[in-house]
Amino acid sequence: MIDILDNTDTLDGRHGAYTYTLARARLGDQGLRTVVESGQLVGYARGVLIDAQRVFDLRTRCAAALLLTGGVLVGPTAAALHGCTAIGGYPIHVRVPYDHRFRSRRGLVIHQGPLPPADTTLIDHLRVLTPEAAITEVLCTAPRRAALACTDETLHALRPEDRAEFVNAIEARLAARQDRRGTKQAAALLAMATGLPTTTVESALLLILADTGFPRPTCQYEVAGRRVAFAWPELRVAMTYDGDEPPQEVRDDALRNRGWLVIRADAQDLAEPTGMYARLRDAFQSRRMAA
Repeated sequence: MIDILDNTDTLDGRHGAYTYTLARARLGDQGLRTVVESGQLVGYARGVLIDAQRVFDLRTRCAAALLLTGGVLVGPTAAALHGCTAIGGYPIHVRVPYDHRFRSRRGLVIHQGPLPPADTTLIDHLRVLTPEAAITEVLCTAPRRAALACTDETLHALRPEDRAEFVNAIEARLAARQDRRGTKQAAALLAMATGLPTTTVESALLLILADTGFPRPTCQYEVAGRRVAFAWPELRVAMTYDGDEPPQEVRDDALRNRGWLVIRADAQDLAEPTGMYARLRDAFQSRRMAA
């Protein structure tokens, strides 16, 4: 791994990304030629080099994109840096002022727009949108499953007493957003986000259920000291997901012994939920007939 700068408070040289100017100043012409010819440093774009061993590292490519553009990391890239695993950080999304003439290229998406200082923060010397600004963008522009899961992840990381304030901040941003595209979708997804799902799969299943008109379940419902992903307590119907802990058989037996009907979902149901719908409908119907 190339180590041009040991201790620096600047972005240049951080995360294995360097401007050509810095690399040349520190290594000299011959030294720079040597590391480039040996493949230790590779070109990212004109004037920017990156450590060959860190080509696929998210922070390395973010640093290189910022050294190239001078912009701010936005959208899914910002969300990923804030800890969202439901959304990929690639390609790198950067916003630059209107008068900056950069074009998108492979692995880099350029957005033009304002860069209010209040909307930006630093993560490891990387200029990035604040969590509120990043989630607002994701809700408006990302695929619905990823957007909801990312919002739930962000809320889950907060203290329960802080979640309402975060949601209110997103609502205010949506109301003030000049670009109205996607705001209707964003508001609907935000209304579903609670921070209670513990995995991205649970958020995806919640959206699938909502899209088909099933009553909204209670997330992470506790029965006999154990939690189930989704429950309809009034009907004593629960839905669990294969891969949950403790093992499904143990949890299912504990619920059935207390009079619950248990529906099991798996990865196949995420791709094709028809069978899951049928199992849930049958469970609801049997409980309503029994009542």
